[in-house]
Amino acid sequence: MKTINSKIKESSAQNTQNNEDNCPICGQKLRREAIICGIKYSIRVMCKCEEHQQEVERQRREDLEKMRRIEKLKFLSLLGERYKFVTFENSKIGINPSFDIAFRRCKKYCEIYEKTVKKGYGIYLFGDKGVGKTHITACMANYLLSRCVPVLFTNLFEISKAVKSTFNRESSETEQILIEKFSNIDILFFDDLGTEIFTKSSGETWLQGLLFDLINKRYNNQKATIFSSNYSLNSLINERGIMEKTVDRISEMTNGAVMKITGSSLRNMSKNSIF
Repeated sequence: MKTINSKIKESSAQNTQNNEDNCPICGQKLRREAIICGIKYSIRVMCKCEEHQQEVERQRREDLEKMRRIEKLKFLSLLGERYKFVTFENSKIGINPSFDIAFRRCKKYCEIYEKTVKKGYGIYLFGDKGVGKTHITACMANYLLSRCVPVLFTNLFEISKAVKSTFNRESSETEQILIEKFSNIDILFFDDLGTEIFTKSSGETWLQGLLFDLINKRYNNQKATIFSSNYSLNSLINERGIMEKTVDRISEMTNGAVMKITGSSLRNMSKNSIF
């Protein structure tokens, strides 16, 4: 016969086993019985608490990986330090009506980026220096980067400089490979188009050809391109000497989204301004 002490020990061991078989938080059973090929098994299963904790950890890892991707994309985007942290949320509006209109339309473009970017819709912002064109496009770039959309923020000077660097025999990239990279990035922010003057007597210069090749490839590939310039589309031809066929492509890429921002420069505002 079992002694009283042995019964107490047996009861204690049984209670311990029962406690181990149940989650101390939610009380759900942690083991299930299963018969496999005639053999009885006791299988450890997760309770709701453990499933929730596993999901939290998975989400944490995903968020961390997303942050790393965003930081890498920001580095590759060539967005300058001045504009790395400007957003639609921390920008001031209500000062210039034409700025506000462009601001809201560009914000809407980003909010439905899965449609606008995928279909290759572009935007052309133009106006005098300092009216906020680059600020708006930087807000767009940062919004898209936060959604892990690859963007490149650059201008013709930087593109031409990068392409010319491939002329070096020691370069690991060819001119065409680099142009393909510029042509296939999901969304290209083309800042200050028209800064360079093309003389009409120069004909098909290398730079003219480079600009058309890039724009034409993005047009054919239905890649979204956001332009900012101090000049209207007509002025790009008549005043800056850009080939008409290049401007025609830009016009088609930004059809219905050519916006002029008027008003005085916002750079002369107080030091408290976002600009």
